Amino acid sequence: MTILLEWEKSYLFEDQIFSIPADRIECRVTGSFQLLEPVEEARKLKWEALRSKRPAAFDGALLRMASHQFEGGRLIVSANRTSFSAYVATRHPAFSVEHPDADRADPLGLTAVVLTADGHVIVTKRSLTADQNPGGLYLIGGYAEPGTYDGPVDLFKEAAREVEEEIAVFDINRSASFAIGLAYDTVFCHPELFLLMPSKSAAADILRDAEAAPDRNEASQLLAYPLTDVLDENGSQASTPKTWSFIKARHFLQQHLL
Repeated sequence: MTILLEWEKSYLFEDQIFSIPADRIECRVTGSFQLLEPVEEARKLKWEALRSKRPAAFDGALLRMASHQFEGGRLIVSANRTSFSAYVATRHPAFSVEHPDADRADPLGLTAVVLTADGHVIVTKRSLTADQNPGGLYLIGGYAEPGTYDGPVDLFKEAAREVEEEIAVFDINRSASFAIGLAYDTVFCHPELFLLMPSKSAAADILRDAEAAPDRNEASQLLAYPLTDVLDENGSQASTPKTWSFIKARHFLQQHLL
């Protein structure tokens, strides 16, 4: 039975909870997403304003999730190419009110729950000067990239790339990895796919070797919490601010491990 989840004009959908092996995630990119002309003009202005504040900002290619469905125990994602500047122009919550006939860029975010060989979860803490969720607990993540040509994109590999870049972990066990949930961030307006990704390394080794990671500065602190603490809402980090992604990941992880 195929269940196709059509996106409403609000661009919201109910949290999707599942346990789908990494090899049963399918994604295909077809063409490029185009903003309507009024939104394209707004994109140019917003991007110029951002670049004036952050000259190093890069307008990279992102993968836009156009639709998703479940079929035969698989998660199937249909996608287009979009850009970071298109996301900047369409990510504010009031966008659908200001442009009721326009679609958002909706880049697909990826959150990786990296589980160590000795039963810890690698947790990052955002800088107090971060634009989003300053000081909040987070995990490992970023946005999927679409590639240059139409065709399949391996979303597990995209998540593994983020893990390699941020914490220099290269031994994620693909056969033990699962997609555990899909949710929509209503504050920063994009869909997010959550993956449980077990590593063959111990937590202490990951924390030590992560200092050499290319994007180690993505987080102000790198921590390792026992899995039981992460699952426990009243655990050792109960009073620490948490990102939306951390809270969703914990919920999906709880359901996956039932």
